[in-house]
Amino acid sequence: MKKILIILLLLIALWSALAFAAEEKILSLQECLAIALKNNIALGIKVVQVEGQEGLLKQAKEKFLPKLTFQLAKAKTNSPSYSWIEAEGAISTESQQISGQLNQALWLGGNLSLSIDTSQYESNQRFQTINPRYEGSINFTLVQPLLRGMGDRISRMNIIIAANNRNISANELKSTLLDTVYQVEELYWNLVFAERNLEAKKQALKLAEDLLNKNKKMAELGVLAEIEILSAEAETASRRAEILEARALLDNSRDELCSTINLGSENGGSDMMIRPGDAPRCDERKVAAQDILRQALANRPDYMNTAINLKSRNLELGYARNQLLPALNLNFQYWSPGLAGTQILYRDNNPLTDEVIGVIPGAVSDAFKNAMEFDYKNWAIYLSLDIPLHTLLTRGAYSAAKMEQREALLRRLEMERQIALEVSTVARSVATSFQRIQATQSARELAEKKLSAEEKRQAAGLSTSYMVLQFQRDFTQAVSTELRALCDYNLALARLEKTAGTGLEAKHIEFQKNQALSGQ
Repeated sequence: MKKILIILLLLIALWSALAFAAEEKILSLQECLAIALKNNIALGIKVVQVEGQEGLLKQAKEKFLPKLTFQLAKAKTNSPSYSWIEAEGAISTESQQISGQLNQALWLGGNLSLSIDTSQYESNQRFQTINPRYEGSINFTLVQPLLRGMGDRISRMNIIIAANNRNISANELKSTLLDTVYQVEELYWNLVFAERNLEAKKQALKLAEDLLNKNKKMAELGVLAEIEILSAEAETASRRAEILEARALLDNSRDELCSTINLGSENGGSDMMIRPGDAPRCDERKVAAQDILRQALANRPDYMNTAINLKSRNLELGYARNQLLPALNLNFQYWSPGLAGTQILYRDNNPLTDEVIGVIPGAVSDAFKNAMEFDYKNWAIYLSLDIPLHTLLTRGAYSAAKMEQREALLRRLEMERQIALEVSTVARSVATSFQRIQATQSARELAEKKLSAEEKRQAAGLSTSYMVLQFQRDFTQAVSTELRALCDYNLALARLEKTAGTGLEAKHIEFQKNQALSGQ
């Protein structure tokens, strides 16, 4: 029975180990980046914002689409008659009107319109030769500003600014991508350090336990004092506590990485323990600060946005300056009227007889046809001048636009200064981090040699367990410090790519302003 129970416990332990292994997944840095770009919520928000700005740009472009307007009206009026010549008792009139108008905004700031009107009037007034009568007309109208409101950039200002805002939003998306790439890489290398640091702590515990077991055997033989065992036991307990801290650091680092890349969305919400599959690079990278600065000024989306914002402010300043001018407009109109209806025939062709001898029916189409024949050509051209006196007394809008343009220019200069400082700092950090790798590697090798020498001294009876344990601790600390230097060097390289704005290209991530993102 006891053997069966032991077998069952072993099977349960084996099944648990297999289940745990099934949940473990080794991911490279590139795979973590691909998952983050696919599932990161912050990136999704930025993509939606870019699409929203694209919609606003399309809305602004609608200004130059033709606008078609229709109107249908019907009315009946009654008014008292003050003359027997007009009508007896009251003058009654019924009218119907149908009109359509096509308007087209012009890129130079003007407006062109074509309107077609048809109307019908029927009245009880006397001595009319046509009743009901049908009127039709075709009108062409052009209004072109010559001072205020004239120009391609003035008329398209809202479209240009909307396009600039779309580009700013796209650059903000790219900036968020760069931040995400750096954040994932930072968490990834921190996870690498936490995992390897835990292994170093476990190795340190094993060294302390081996020394403790050795001391116990020697104490049993009566060749070692009890204090040596107590020193080893105290150090073993201390290193177990350090393992707990290292394991907590590893779990926290893993959780932060999983949360940032939104791994739960990738695997259906199930728990998964990821392990880093890439080792930190330790080859030296030579950094020329001037080259990095040129890359940053050419690729940094936040710096590019300062240029776009300055263009928008320059355009608004030009518009404000244009609004100070008088409104001098060229107006041109050409129209052709038409008339038809039911013609009334009077005796002797004299309406004053008020004796109707017959009618000749007419139709609305006849009035429209008459207008289309352009038998009655009419045109008018004139200039209109509007001088706003308030622009002579105050220039508030122009002054505000000028200050905003000045602020945008200063922000661009400040961004250049800040980028230059960041490049200098990160270039120095890369060089220093690589030198730290070399220094910590030498320190670790020396600590290992010192530990080996001290163990030999102890074996010869020339040293104590306390000294050996101290050298073990120094060696473990040197291993952790070297690991930290390696990871810090890779983080410095990641910051360098982020500062230069080349983080996406370095990780083979394609970015397009139409939100086509793909990790290759």
